[in-house]
Amino acid sequence: MSTRAVGVTGVVAGITTRLLLGSKRALGIGLVLLLPMVIAIVFRTTDEARNTLPTNFAEDIVSSLILSLLLPFVALMMGTTAIGSEIEDGTVVFLLSKPISRTKVLVVKATVAALATAVLAVPATVATTWIITGTAGRGGLVAGLGLAALIASIVYSALFVMLSTVTSRALVIGLLYVFVWEGILGGLFSGLAWLSVRQQAIGWADALVSLPNFTADLPFAGAVVASAVFVGLALLIGSRRLAAFEIGERA
Repeated sequence: MSTRAVGVTGVVAGITTRLLLGSKRALGIGLVLLLPMVIAIVFRTTDEARNTLPTNFAEDIVSSLILSLLLPFVALMMGTTAIGSEIEDGTVVFLLSKPISRTKVLVVKATVAALATAVLAVPATVATTWIITGTAGRGGLVAGLGLAALIASIVYSALFVMLSTVTSRALVIGLLYVFVWEGILGGLFSGLAWLSVRQQAIGWADALVSLPNFTADLPFAGAVVASAVFVGLALLIGSRRLAAFEIGERA
């Protein structure tokens, strides 16, 4: 890659970072991730902490609330904003005229969106798990669920950035995916776990968690392959759609 192309890549990354994290909107989006920490504090300060195994409760909160609803919602906002806003207002034409391949544009956008999501989601996941489990034997649960949040941030972001290049209704379709598939259907059919980003993330966590009651419908190896396929396909489809992009043409 030429020095000029490297410079353009840095500019694209910088502009996207400011777009995603340099506004009050990002703060507002990030605030939704305070909810599981509030629940964790309530758990620790009530009798519930004596009636429920903390590690089980932490796994349930992270899996059913953070990984299936809150984190994908944040990733959806970041992913659709990363490039969708530029496509909608037509300014993407200036970006695409620069000496950088459209595949690299998409990869940079997806990477920045994933990092922005992870900056908000990973600390919230780690803090929630740590608060709930306290000084109890965590068996690698804090690190495992933190890894799960990181992987989910990467995969969800790639999917939603790709979705923005395919349709002008990316936000609506993304919300349907999050609430219907990941929120409801994704956990009902274990045979289709590889199609769920949440289940993939939990599969990654299984490599670090040594608790006997920790359950992952997708084994670690399967989770790695499924995540790689999701990200690879998302970047392939998105870059091809971007390569054929014409201003004013939207699905």
